[in-house]
Amino acid sequence: MITFDKIKIITKIAYVTNINIDKFMIISKKGNILYYKYQQDKPYNLLVMINYQHNELILEFTGKILLDKYPSLINRDNIKDCLSEINKLDICSLDTDAIIQDSEVVKCDVTKDVEFEYIDKILKNIRPNIANHNKWKDKPYRGKEGITLENIAKTPKYKKRLIIYDKAKELNSANNNEFLSACSNSEKIISYFKNKIRFELNINTMEQIRQLLNVPNNNLITVLNSCSNPILSVVDEALVYSDFQETPMTLKDYEHSLLLKECNYDMSVVEAKVRSLVSKNTYIKRVMQPYKELYTQMQASSCQRLNIRELVA
Repeated sequence: MITFDKIKIITKIAYVTNINIDKFMIISKKGNILYYKYQQDKPYNLLVMINYQHNELILEFTGKILLDKYPSLINRDNIKDCLSEINKLDICSLDTDAIIQDSEVVKCDVTKDVEFEYIDKILKNIRPNIANHNKWKDKPYRGKEGITLENIAKTPKYKKRLIIYDKAKELNSANNNEFLSACSNSEKIISYFKNKIRFELNINTMEQIRQLLNVPNNNLITVLNSCSNPILSVVDEALVYSDFQETPMTLKDYEHSLLLKECNYDMSVVEAKVRSLVSKNTYIKRVMQPYKELYTQMQASSCQRLNIRELVA
């Protein structure tokens, strides 16, 4: 089942009533109300815009609107819960059933949380396996916690942007304190996201939604029922993996690997161990060289063996 961490929908203005104007920003021109706007970013992101110019209601929210159900992300089974949470704010009344049946998705973030312990291993895997560096580029996301993989495209309808990051670290940041406080069992949520890597594909045009989700239209129900895996499609387009032939290990390499493993692959611990076993007159740099070369080789081969598409398939 396809899941989302953010979704923006447009529907009919008739599906919102009981507007608490004290809670909304009112934008008017020459005495005529253009639109009401309500926006918050904590404990979750939410935008409600009642646009009288275009006679439409715009709703945009993130998966955190589900609070304790957040690990499920936004999907076809809980979309009504998302809209019901907006009604609980007492800023307006939404006709949830009508909105589900009669609205269009104009933006969304398709999201998949994958169980994998080592984010560093994924980050090191990306650049060596980019299919074409003239078409795709990678850059850090939130410091060293993640990576953004995007294609080089001038027009929005061709732009593809995939973010990969350590969800547990992001959830435990100060920015999420209010969200966790709003949940009845924050420890359960934190525990769920332990060792979870998030793959998040930003889709910002209606045409791209139809293309990447392989749907005939942008109706909310149609989008939520998509059977596509757009994250896998982008990974297959951006990255290429070839069969990896591991270099045979010699007896010396094997002996060195045992010491590396004993020292938990910490090169400073390895060097301390080596120094304790050789004479004080030994040129330590020369002795350490094969350990460093083997460690580098092991890291490279580990990255090559990891096939990211297998994580998101």
